[in-house]
Amino acid sequence: MRFARPRRAAILPAAAHLLLLAVLIFWVSPPALSQVRPRSSSAAAHSAPAFPDFPDGPGEASRLPAPFRSPAARYNLSWPTDLSTSLQDPVHLRLLALGTRGLLIEQARQRVIAILATDNSCSVWFREEDPGAAAIFESLNFFLTDGPRNVVTFKSASGELFFKHPYSAGVQENAGLNATVFLNANGAFFTSVADILDRNFDGSLARYAGRRELRVGPYAGNTLPARITTLLHELGHVIGLLPDDSDELSGLSEQNTDRVLHACHAEIKAITREHRAREN
Repeated sequence: MRFARPRRAAILPAAAHLLLLAVLIFWVSPPALSQVRPRSSSAAAHSAPAFPDFPDGPGEASRLPAPFRSPAARYNLSWPTDLSTSLQDPVHLRLLALGTRGLLIEQARQRVIAILATDNSCSVWFREEDPGAAAIFESLNFFLTDGPRNVVTFKSASGELFFKHPYSAGVQENAGLNATVFLNANGAFFTSVADILDRNFDGSLARYAGRRELRVGPYAGNTLPARITTLLHELGHVIGLLPDDSDELSGLSEQNTDRVLHACHAEIKAITREHRAREN
Protein backbone atom coordinates (compact mmCIF):
# COMPACT_ATOMS: atom_id res chain seq x y z
CA MET A 1 0.00 0.00 0.00
CA ARG A 2 2.81 2.45 0.72
CA PHE A 3 3.94 2.22 -2.94
CA ALA A 4 0.48 3.08 -4.35
CA ARG A 5 0.79 6.86 -3.93
CA PRO A 6 4.25 7.27 -5.55
CA ARG A 7 3.24 5.03 -8.53
CA ARG A 8 0.02 6.98 -9.13
CA ALA A 9 1.94 10.26 -8.95
CA ALA A 10 4.29 8.98 -11.64
CA ILE A 11 1.41 7.93 -13.89
CA LEU A 12 -0.42 11.29 -13.71
CA PRO A 13 2.46 13.44 -15.04
CA ALA A 14 2.95 10.96 -17.86
CA ALA A 15 -0.72 11.14 -18.79
CA ALA A 16 -0.63 14.94 -18.68
CA HIS A 17 2.43 14.92 -20.90
CA LEU A 18 0.72 12.70 -23.47
CA LEU A 19 -2.40 14.90 -23.43
CA LEU A 20 -0.31 18.04 -23.99
CA LEU A 21 1.56 16.33 -26.84
CA ALA A 22 -1.74 15.36 -28.52
CA VAL A 23 -3.02 18.94 -28.24
CA LEU A 24 0.17 20.29 -29.80
CA ILE A 25 0.02 17.79 -32.66
CA PHE A 26 -3.62 18.70 -33.34
CA TRP A 27 -2.81 22.45 -33.27
CA VAL A 28 0.18 22.20 -35.60
CA SER A 29 -1.35 19.60 -37.97
CA PRO A 30 -5.16 19.91 -38.07
CA PRO A 31 -7.05 16.91 -39.41
CA ALA A 32 -7.39 16.66 -43.18
CA LEU A 33 -11.20 16.52 -42.94
CA SER A 34 -11.45 20.18 -43.96
CA GLN A 35 -9.80 19.26 -47.26
CA VAL A 36 -12.04 16.28 -48.03
CA ARG A 37 -14.72 18.42 -49.70
CA PRO A 38 -12.91 21.21 -51.56
CA ARG A 39 -15.22 23.53 -53.46
CA SER A 40 -14.42 25.59 -56.54
CA SER A 41 -14.77 29.34 -56.35
CA SER A 42 -18.10 29.15 -58.21
CA ALA A 43 -19.45 26.56 -55.78
CA ALA A 44 -18.31 28.59 -52.79
CA ALA A 45 -20.20 31.59 -54.09
CA HIS A 46 -23.38 29.54 -53.94
CA SER A 47 -23.05 29.31 -50.14
CA ALA A 48 -24.46 25.80 -50.14
CA PRO A 49 -24.94 24.16 -46.73
CA ALA A 50 -22.49 21.54 -45.55
CA PHE A 51 -22.81 18.11 -47.15
CA PRO A 52 -24.28 15.32 -45.04
CA ASP A 53 -22.23 12.29 -44.01
CA PHE A 54 -22.75 9.86 -46.84
CA PRO A 55 -23.22 6.15 -46.10
CA ASP A 56 -20.42 3.65 -46.65
CA GLY A 57 -22.83 1.16 -48.21
CA PRO A 58 -26.51 0.50 -48.92
CA GLY A 59 -27.11 -0.78 -45.40
CA GLU A 60 -25.78 2.44 -43.90
CA ALA A 61 -28.40 4.73 -45.45
CA SER A 62 -30.37 4.85 -42.20
CA ARG A 63 -27.52 6.85 -40.67
CA LEU A 64 -28.33 9.82 -42.91
CA PRO A 65 -30.20 12.71 -41.27
CA ALA A 66 -33.95 12.51 -41.91
CA PRO A 67 -34.04 15.56 -44.26
CA PHE A 68 -31.71 13.71 -46.64
CA ARG A 69 -33.55 10.38 -46.37
CA SER A 70 -37.23 11.03 -46.84
CA PRO A 71 -37.10 13.61 -49.68
CA ALA A 72 -34.87 11.29 -51.70
CA ALA A 73 -37.40 8.51 -51.29
CA ARG A 74 -40.28 10.89 -52.09
CA TYR A 75 -38.70 11.94 -55.37
CA ASN A 76 -37.55 8.44 -56.30
CA LEU A 77 -33.87 9.23 -55.79
CA SER A 78 -32.04 6.35 -54.16
CA TRP A 79 -28.33 5.96 -53.52
CA PRO A 80 -26.63 4.51 -56.61
CA THR A 81 -25.14 1.03 -56.44
CA ASP A 82 -21.69 2.42 -57.23
CA LEU A 83 -21.46 4.99 -54.45
CA SER A 84 -17.90 5.95 -55.43
CA THR A 85 -19.24 7.22 -58.77
CA SER A 86 -21.85 9.33 -56.97
CA LEU A 87 -19.26 10.80 -54.61
CA GLN A 88 -17.09 11.77 -57.58
CA ASP A 89 -19.91 13.83 -59.12
CA PRO A 90 -19.66 17.27 -57.48
CA VAL A 91 -22.85 18.49 -59.19
CA HIS A 92 -24.80 15.58 -57.70
CA LEU A 93 -23.48 16.34 -54.22
CA ARG A 94 -24.18 20.06 -54.43
CA LEU A 95 -27.76 19.44 -55.56
CA LEU A 96 -28.40 17.01 -52.68
CA ALA A 97 -27.16 19.71 -50.31
CA LEU A 98 -29.82 22.15 -51.61
CA GLY A 99 -32.65 20.16 -50.05
CA THR A 100 -36.02 19.57 -51.73
CA ARG A 101 -35.44 21.85 -54.71
CA GLY A 102 -32.02 20.32 -55.27
CA LEU A 103 -33.62 16.89 -55.36
CA LEU A 104 -36.13 18.06 -57.96
CA ILE A 105 -33.29 19.39 -60.12
CA GLU A 106 -31.32 16.17 -59.71
CA GLN A 107 -34.37 14.07 -60.54
CA ALA A 108 -34.76 15.86 -63.89
CA ARG A 109 -31.00 15.98 -64.45
CA GLN A 110 -30.67 12.20 -64.14
CA ARG A 111 -33.47 11.71 -66.69
CA VAL A 112 -31.75 14.05 -69.15
CA ILE A 113 -28.46 12.19 -68.64
CA ALA A 114 -30.30 8.94 -69.43
CA ILE A 115 -31.83 10.43 -72.60
CA LEU A 116 -28.49 11.75 -73.85
CA ALA A 117 -26.70 8.47 -73.08
CA THR A 118 -28.71 6.44 -75.62
CA ASP A 119 -29.20 6.68 -79.38
CA ASN A 120 -32.47 8.45 -80.07
CA SER A 121 -33.75 11.44 -82.02
CA CYS A 122 -33.08 13.77 -79.07
CA SER A 123 -29.47 12.76 -78.38
CA VAL A 124 -28.68 12.70 -82.11
CA TRP A 125 -30.03 16.24 -82.48
CA PHE A 126 -27.73 17.54 -79.74
CA ARG A 127 -24.71 15.52 -80.93
CA GLU A 128 -25.07 16.92 -84.45
CA GLU A 129 -24.29 20.34 -82.98
CA ASP A 130 -21.70 19.15 -80.45
CA PRO A 131 -20.51 15.51 -80.18
CA GLY A 132 -19.70 16.14 -76.51
CA ALA A 133 -23.17 17.42 -75.60
CA ALA A 134 -23.79 14.67 -73.02
CA ALA A 135 -20.52 15.38 -71.18
CA ILE A 136 -21.19 19.12 -71.30
CA PHE A 137 -24.61 18.61 -69.74
CA GLU A 138 -23.18 16.51 -66.90
CA SER A 139 -20.72 19.31 -66.13
CA LEU A 140 -23.39 22.02 -65.78
CA ASN A 141 -23.80 23.74 -62.42
CA PHE A 142 -27.15 24.97 -61.09
CA PHE A 143 -27.89 28.09 -59.08
CA LEU A 144 -31.26 29.08 -57.60
CA THR A 145 -32.37 32.69 -58.02
CA ASP A 146 -35.25 34.58 -56.42
CA GLY A 147 -36.43 35.89 -59.76
CA PRO A 148 -39.74 37.33 -60.99
CA ARG A 149 -42.81 35.62 -59.56
CA ASN A 150 -45.74 37.32 -61.34
CA VAL A 151 -47.25 37.17 -64.81
CA VAL A 152 -47.25 40.77 -66.04
CA THR A 153 -49.73 41.90 -68.69
CA PHE A 154 -49.09 44.74 -71.08
CA LYS A 155 -51.78 46.37 -73.20
CA SER A 156 -50.59 48.24 -76.24
CA ALA A 157 -52.15 51.44 -77.55
CA SER A 158 -54.05 49.32 -80.08
CA GLY A 159 -55.51 47.19 -77.30
CA GLU A 160 -53.37 44.10 -77.97
CA LEU A 161 -52.65 42.12 -74.77
CA PHE A 162 -49.24 40.63 -73.98
CA PHE A 163 -48.36 38.25 -71.13
CA LYS A 164 -44.86 38.20 -69.73
CA HIS A 165 -44.32 35.09 -67.60
CA PRO A 166 -41.59 34.75 -64.94
CA TYR A 167 -38.63 33.06 -66.61
CA SER A 168 -37.91 29.43 -65.76
CA ALA A 169 -34.16 29.34 -66.39
CA GLY A 170 -31.30 31.19 -68.02
CA VAL A 171 -27.74 30.51 -69.09
CA GLN A 172 -25.03 32.29 -71.06
CA GLU A 173 -25.15 31.56 -74.77
CA ASN A 174 -22.38 29.19 -75.99
CA ALA A 175 -21.09 28.88 -72.40
CA GLY A 176 -19.79 25.31 -72.85
CA LEU A 177 -18.35 23.08 -70.14
CA ASN A 178 -19.05 23.90 -66.48
CA ALA A 179 -21.55 26.62 -67.32
CA THR A 180 -24.01 27.71 -64.63
CA VAL A 181 -27.74 27.42 -65.28
CA PHE A 182 -29.78 29.90 -63.26
CA LEU A 183 -33.15 28.47 -62.18
CA ASN A 184 -35.86 30.85 -61.02
CA ALA A 185 -37.32 29.54 -57.75
CA ASN A 186 -40.58 31.30 -58.71
CA GLY A 187 -40.76 30.09 -62.30
CA ALA A 188 -42.39 27.10 -64.00
CA PHE A 189 -39.53 24.77 -63.00
CA PHE A 190 -40.85 24.79 -59.42
CA THR A 191 -44.26 26.54 -59.61
CA SER A 192 -47.52 25.76 -61.39
CA VAL A 193 -49.44 29.06 -61.03
CA ALA A 194 -48.62 32.74 -60.59
CA ASP A 195 -50.47 35.97 -59.83
CA ILE A 196 -51.27 38.24 -62.78
CA LEU A 197 -50.36 41.90 -62.52
CA ASP A 198 -52.08 44.13 -65.07
CA ARG A 199 -50.41 47.33 -66.22
CA ASN A 200 -50.39 49.55 -69.29
CA PHE A 201 -47.51 50.84 -71.36
CA ASP A 202 -48.22 54.32 -69.97
CA GLY A 203 -46.47 53.34 -66.73
CA SER A 204 -49.55 53.30 -64.50
CA LEU A 205 -49.48 51.18 -61.34
CA ALA A 206 -50.07 47.45 -61.78
CA ARG A 207 -53.18 45.84 -60.30
CA TYR A 208 -53.95 42.26 -59.36
CA ALA A 209 -55.87 40.54 -62.17
CA GLY A 210 -56.22 36.91 -61.05
CA ARG A 211 -53.95 33.91 -61.50
CA ARG A 212 -52.50 32.14 -64.51
CA GLU A 213 -51.11 28.65 -64.99
CA LEU A 214 -47.40 28.46 -65.77
CA ARG A 215 -46.34 26.02 -68.47
CA VAL A 216 -43.25 24.82 -70.32
CA GLY A 217 -44.50 24.05 -73.79
CA PRO A 218 -47.49 21.70 -73.35
CA TYR A 219 -46.44 20.70 -69.82
CA ALA A 220 -47.83 22.19 -66.62
CA GLY A 221 -45.30 23.92 -64.41
CA ASN A 222 -43.74 22.10 -61.46
CA THR A 223 -43.87 18.70 -63.21
CA LEU A 224 -41.11 16.33 -64.25
CA PRO A 225 -41.62 16.72 -68.03
CA ALA A 226 -41.59 20.52 -67.65
CA ARG A 227 -38.28 20.32 -65.76
CA ILE A 228 -36.72 17.89 -68.27
CA THR A 229 -37.76 20.14 -71.16
CA THR A 230 -36.29 23.18 -69.37
CA LEU A 231 -32.92 21.50 -68.86
CA LEU A 232 -32.77 20.32 -72.48
CA HIS A 233 -33.69 23.85 -73.61
CA GLU A 234 -30.84 25.34 -71.57
CA LEU A 235 -28.39 22.75 -72.90
CA GLY A 236 -29.37 23.94 -76.38
CA HIS A 237 -28.19 27.44 -75.45
CA VAL A 238 -25.02 26.18 -73.78
CA ILE A 239 -23.79 24.43 -76.94
CA GLY A 240 -25.07 27.10 -79.34
CA LEU A 241 -27.84 24.93 -80.81
CA LEU A 242 -30.58 27.44 -79.93
CA PRO A 243 -30.46 31.20 -80.57
CA ASP A 244 -30.61 33.74 -77.77
CA ASP A 245 -34.18 34.22 -76.54
CA SER A 246 -33.62 36.56 -73.60
CA ASP A 247 -36.23 38.98 -74.98
CA GLU A 248 -39.24 37.26 -73.45
CA LEU A 249 -41.77 39.26 -75.49
CA SER A 250 -40.19 38.23 -78.81
CA GLY A 251 -41.71 34.75 -78.79
CA LEU A 252 -38.29 33.17 -79.44
CA SER A 253 -38.32 31.26 -76.16
CA GLU A 254 -41.51 29.41 -77.13
CA GLN A 255 -40.10 28.73 -80.60
CA ASN A 256 -36.92 27.29 -79.07
CA THR A 257 -38.96 25.07 -76.76
CA ASP A 258 -40.91 23.83 -79.78
CA ARG A 259 -37.61 22.92 -81.47
CA VAL A 260 -36.53 20.96 -78.39
CA LEU A 261 -39.84 19.12 -78.26
CA HIS A 262 -39.77 18.34 -81.98
CA ALA A 263 -36.56 16.38 -81.38
CA CYS A 264 -37.13 15.15 -77.82
CA HIS A 265 -40.89 14.81 -77.21
CA ALA A 266 -40.91 11.01 -77.59
CA GLU A 267 -37.99 10.54 -75.16
CA ILE A 268 -39.47 12.94 -72.59
CA LYS A 269 -42.79 11.10 -72.79
CA ALA A 270 -41.19 7.66 -72.49
CA ILE A 271 -38.94 8.49 -69.55
CA THR A 272 -41.77 10.28 -67.72
CA ARG A 273 -44.00 7.21 -68.20
CA GLU A 274 -41.20 5.00 -66.84
CA HIS A 275 -40.84 7.28 -63.82
CA ARG A 276 -44.59 7.13 -63.07
CA ALA A 277 -44.62 3.33 -63.42
CA ARG A 278 -41.76 3.07 -60.93
CA GLU A 279 -43.63 5.26 -58.46
CA ASN A 280 -46.78 3.09 -58.60
